[in-house]
Amino acid sequence: MNLRDLSYLVAVAELRNFSQAADQCSIGQPTLSTQIRKLEDYLGVDLFVREKNSVEVTETCQEILPIARRILDDVQGIRQIAIHASARHRNMLSLGAFPSLASYVLPEYVFRIKQHYPDIKLQLLEEKTNSLIELLLGKKLDAALLALPVEHDSLECRILFEDPFTLAVGVDHPLADLEEVDLNMVAKENLLLLDEGHCLRDQALKLCNPSRFVEHDFRASSLETLRFMVKNGVGVTLMPSVAVQPDDKDIRYINIRQRPSRKIALVWLRNHPRGELMETLAGLLAYKPLP
Repeated sequence: MNLRDLSYLVAVAELRNFSQAADQCSIGQPTLSTQIRKLEDYLGVDLFVREKNSVEVTETCQEILPIARRILDDVQGIRQIAIHASARHRNMLSLGAFPSLASYVLPEYVFRIKQHYPDIKLQLLEEKTNSLIELLLGKKLDAALLALPVEHDSLECRILFEDPFTLAVGVDHPLADLEEVDLNMVAKENLLLLDEGHCLRDQALKLCNPSRFVEHDFRASSLETLRFMVKNGVGVTLMPSVAVQPDDKDIRYINIRQRPSRKIALVWLRNHPRGELMETLAGLLAYKPLP
């Protein structure tokens, strides 16, 4: 029995399909089936019940799976330690951020990191929140900038700053001359939101009760698209302060009486081999955004 056999076992158990498991493991199905048979012979038990159109996990296999997963996770942890300790990767750092934050803070953050760690090689990734969390948990990303809460016991979080929301409206909008608005004042406005999967969309829906607002049919993939739509009078949107452009003459950013905001944190895997560096980076990157 070897690590390869355990990875085959876990793949078949999770997918309940030998063909799909073979594809995931990048081997032929006959080879996978043969290795599973050999593992069963070695252990002296059946691990799967093979039916014509289905694969079921036996009770014995259910008991083995948590141990197999733990062994594979530990091996991956050993590999990560070795990677970070090697001369080639010692100065590499992978940092992710979600789209409605990345382009507004990463340029400054890269500058700060390079000032303090001139030899570090940064790998930057812009992805949606769920994808970043999966990469962190899979030990494929060192750290990520995420909006709290992040409810995973395996992750460490350090708050960097609080990012207030403003109401963005076109200059010809009836609310454009106000210094402050109440969320109740903008009920029945066409509310422009990002597409599904963007954490900013979820945050906006929590702040703006959907029953009081009219969500526009248009869904944007970026804040810059939302800004363009607001300028052209299509609707209004909630704009985080980091993305506010106060010199823009075609749009007005109005303070909201309820002071809604999102907390931005640096997040990394608990027991990361370079945990001290992550703590240092959190202190380095913390800053107060534009009011």
